[in-house]
Parts: sequence; C-alpha cells; structure tokens
Amino acid sequence: MISRLELKELASHTFDGAYFVSLFLNVDPKQVKPEEWLLHYKNLSRNAINAMPNGDKAKVIPDIDKLERYLTDRPDGLKRGLAVISSTAMNFWWVYHSALPFMSDLTIKSDPFIKPLAHQIDQYQRYLIAFVGGETVRLFIAGMGEAVEVTDIYHPAATSNALRDGGMGDMGEIRAQRRKEHSRQILFKDAFHVIEKLLVKEEIKRIILLGTDPARGHFKEILPELPLHKIVAEGHIDKNAGEKDVLERSLPLMRQVEFQFERKALAELFDKAGAIEGGSALGLRSVLDALQQGKVRKLFVMTHMAAQGMCCSQCKALSTVIEHDCPYCGGKMTAVPFIYDHAIQKALEQDARVDLLEDAPELSKNGGIGALLRY
Repeated sequence: MISRLELKELASHTFDGAYFVSLFLNVDPKQVKPEEWLLHYKNLSRNAINAMPNGDKAKVIPDIDKLERYLTDRPDGLKRGLAVISSTAMNFWWVYHSALPFMSDLTIKSDPFIKPLAHQIDQYQRYLIAFVGGETVRLFIAGMGEAVEVTDIYHPAATSNALRDGGMGDMGEIRAQRRKEHSRQILFKDAFHVIEKLLVKEEIKRIILLGTDPARGHFKEILPELPLHKIVAEGHIDKNAGEKDVLERSLPLMRQVEFQFERKALAELFDKAGAIEGGSALGLRSVLDALQQGKVRKLFVMTHMAAQGMCCSQCKALSTVIEHDCPYCGGKMTAVPFIYDHAIQKALEQDARVDLLEDAPELSKNGGIGALLRY
C-alpha cells in the first residue's frame, strides 16, 4: 500500500529540462494475458512519443527502452496493477505493485504523473480492522484493495474447574462465568493498548470492527471513548475466518463509508461557497488562486477532467490564462498539458486532502474542481 506521505514525496520530484515517463498497466491475470502487456506498452509508448516535440523525443528513448526490457523480463511481485516511473536523466526509477488494477496509460511530462495513484488512495482510505475472535483480537491495516495482518493479541479463555469453582451448581457456574469475563477483559484491554499505538503510528482515523455480534458488543463495552468513536462500520464474520475473508467482508464496508463521507464533504463544499472565512472555491481559476495562496484544505477533482494550462518556472504558480509573465512573481510562464494533475500535486505539497470523484454532477457544472479552504 502506498501512503499519502509517499505520494507527496513522489509528487515533489520535478526538474526543468528532464522528462519523466509514467507507466500504468493493468496486469490482472483474470483480465489481461501476460503476453499482452508488452503489446499494450509498445502502443502506449509510440503514441506518447509521437505527441512530443520532435526535438525532445530523443530525451525519453533511454526510459522507453528501459521500461521495455523490464516488462520483457516479466517482473516479480506482480499483483493486479503495475506502476513504473522512470527518468534516466535524473537517475530516477520507481516501481509500485497494486492490488487494484490500473487503466493502462503512459504519460511523458516534466514530473511524475500521479493522478492514478491519488485516485486509488482516495478510493481506499487506510483502515484499522479489529477482528474479535474467541481468545484473540487480530488487527489488520487495510487499504487500496488489500489487508495486511499486523498483530494477533491472544489471551486464553478461563476453563471451568469443578474443584476450584465450587462444584457445578449455580454458584460454581457464576464463578466460572466471572473467570471467563475476567480473561476477556484482559484480552480486550491488551488489544486496546495496541490499537491506540497503531492509530498514532500509522495515522489511521477509521476502524472497522468485525466478529460475531456478541463478541463485538463485549469489545465495545470495554473500549474507551477515543477509539470507540473511530469505529465507522461493523460486520459479522465467523471467528475462524481467514485473511482473505476479512478483506472480502471489509471492502464493501469501506466503500460504503467512503461514499457517505464523500457526499457529506461535497455538501459542505457547496454550502460554504461565498463564505467570508473558511469558505470554498469552485471552478479551476478560483481553485488555482486558492492553491497559490496556500488556502486549500481539501481538493475535489473529477477523474475525467483534463486541460492545458500555464505554470511559472520560478514560483510554480498555475494559471488557465495564456500569458508570458507570472502575475505573482514576474517569472516566465510555460505551457503544461495536465493542469488538473499539477493542481493535485500542489495540493499534496501543501498537505491538503485530495478526493477524486467519479460521479458529482454539481461539481461537473463548475469545471470539475472545487476546494474547501483553511481560512
């Protein structure tokens, strides 16, 4: 799983005069045969090179050849999506294997093309999954189509003992039940301390709770308020479920939660339009102005949006207006083919959240882009 911090670091790579070749391939064995990868790549690279200025084509040939050799050798670690970004001139080579398929694409530009990665991160936020079993609490970190078990907290349940508990009468059963309850409380308290540390270390804000209905109920009774209010969804699952079962049960819950958060955030975006403080910006020009001022808290972009624009070679200001001099610093403005992607990169550099949307009719009417502002 790639994190937002890694994406931000990737977006920061930009060099005047050098090109980055960003390749995204669908390598899902259920959808694409291995022998088709190279054919897809050759078609994509040929079209991308043909669209370049004649004087610059030779600059990317080493990257194109390096990528072809890499694919020919059938790389290890493949899952369903493959992302490779190369810039031989800058000695840069980055590979990412995704559990989710990409739409096959190759882009050549002066910085890494990160939009497909940002889309996956937005679709699948990182969650902590707490799976409450009989004598264990298993913890997973999930996101971007996969779930990885990070720890398993175990405490054996107390067993009944007629001599110790005073026989098998009512009092004996009560004592035995108390011993089981005590064991369960120890287990859950141990789990809470681990959860508390993981939430901070991994910067995770959402928890999914899995298990049988009684187990989840007992667990929530023990949890303090802080992690309790981070539980955004729950699901029933058998105590003997495996890692694959945990992921399959969690994915629809995560999609439902993300959809709800997305709709709520969009409603806030339009409600705050025109507010004097902590408002919102709608439309490409207004959003680019807000980015230049460092005011964007959360950026919303429709995935299908594409347009050309201008970028200042000095202060990196973005503009939709074709002009030679930067209106902010007077530097030279140069044309960029993917203005929306540059906006995403700038938002990430400012630690803003980026949400890429498939279906938002109201946002489409406003240029397919909007932002909630910090102040």
